[in-house]
Amino acid sequence: MITISRRGFLKGSCLAVSALALGDWWRETERLLAAPPAGPEDFLPQEEMNRILARALERGGHYADLFVENRVRTHIRIVDSRIESLEYGVLQGGGVRTLAGERSGYAYTESLDPAALTAAASTAAEIASAGQEVGPVPVSSIDVPRYIVAREAIDAAGIPAKVALLERADRSARAVDPAVKQVTVDYTDEVQRFAIATASGQLGYDELPIIYFRVTVTAERDGERAEGASRASQRAGMEFMGGDHPERAGREAAEQAMRLLDAVPAPTGEMPVVVAAGGGVMFHEAVGHGLEADAIIRDTSVFAGRSGEMVASELVTLYDDAAIPNARGSFNIDDEATPAAKTLLIDRGRLVSYMQDRRTAHAMGMAATANGRRQSFRYPPMVRMTNTYVAPGRESPEEIIKATPRGVYAVHFGGGEVDTGSGQFTFGLREAYLIEDGKVTAPIKGANLVGAGIEVLERIDRVGSDYGSWPGTCGKGDQWVPVTSGCPTLRISRITVGGTT
Repeated sequence: MITISRRGFLKGSCLAVSALALGDWWRETERLLAAPPAGPEDFLPQEEMNRILARALERGGHYADLFVENRVRTHIRIVDSRIESLEYGVLQGGGVRTLAGERSGYAYTESLDPAALTAAASTAAEIASAGQEVGPVPVSSIDVPRYIVAREAIDAAGIPAKVALLERADRSARAVDPAVKQVTVDYTDEVQRFAIATASGQLGYDELPIIYFRVTVTAERDGERAEGASRASQRAGMEFMGGDHPERAGREAAEQAMRLLDAVPAPTGEMPVVVAAGGGVMFHEAVGHGLEADAIIRDTSVFAGRSGEMVASELVTLYDDAAIPNARGSFNIDDEATPAAKTLLIDRGRLVSYMQDRRTAHAMGMAATANGRRQSFRYPPMVRMTNTYVAPGRESPEEIIKATPRGVYAVHFGGGEVDTGSGQFTFGLREAYLIEDGKVTAPIKGANLVGAGIEVLERIDRVGSDYGSWPGTCGKGDQWVPVTSGCPTLRISRITVGGTT
């Protein structure tokens, strides 16, 4: 990855040419940028893939796969109207995995050289040695659905045009009020191209663009400080940043900061909480991880052994869906060549299924659900959420608030802590308001929610007909992947609110 800032050239790493002189290294970078792979054969010929998979199974195993990728990334940050950092670079390489019963072997190389990938396959085979060779099925291309399409290529937009987007957001935020003291704008884009070949015969290729745009504003007045933020992300091309998107993002963050300057101390105690549409991150953290099948197999989830049981209010239906067009957590195929799918997890309160990758599906005798994901070729895939959301209900958001005499209206969540085994959590509220006599009134500060995932699911007594989503990045097992969390406006009948009074 090439990293540049206003202080100049900083460092270079991540290319499979680290031993080359800097000039040769940069020429290799330019070559990779000029000729990105457009299909699996641009990575490796099929006969080479078959040989690598055969090597991965030479010590036995029931499954093996080869994952190769090319990734081009840009990150720009503006602080106080100046470019603080600019990163631009290419990541390329491949990894081989062997599964043998409960054993798993994985090795990678920052090269697409067949000899290096074959050596990685030998290492993976050795780690997962089962003592009996099983031959792979020759790979052939599979049909890949197209939920992710870039209408305006990210690759075609230059750095100056991208910097201009950040400057527009910065100016828009500062124009809201003189109390705006600091504006930070972050822009990241990425185009990932990968091929996945499996020992069961699948050969898939995918091209995934993604853009993330965040504006953070600090406002100060009469000794009080408050922070507002706006974030948006999609798997889309530069059309995502079209129109007045930068201006709206800057204005939204600044207006939020201005509102929070008037915040009063949060109440404390057990009370109703209305979660605004888009507050699904709470369900992602407190519920979603417990529905990933590896936690079920390890018996570290509160949902283990509860398939078919009521685990939530009958108003709650929960999905994980990687096939939502252009959503941040979407893709066309997962990192194990399983086509993107929509998985019903909780149906009107009843637990009906779990999220599965190939490894957990084999262990549980079930089908994979397109939840095998990895951060990059350097990591083996594991069960991960994609776009996880509570389905909308029938009530209007206004009716839900009107039916709440006293409580808290949680609009935006901040950081938190979750014990995925017990489901216990604590979430901070970045933007929240009092509900008094069925009306949203004063903004509050210092609020957090304390509870347990299943308790929250059981106490949802009203579900709105609207819907909103939150784009995030989920960490698990030292890997990070893009996700979306969503929900309609809904009410938790009682939950502990921690605050400052």
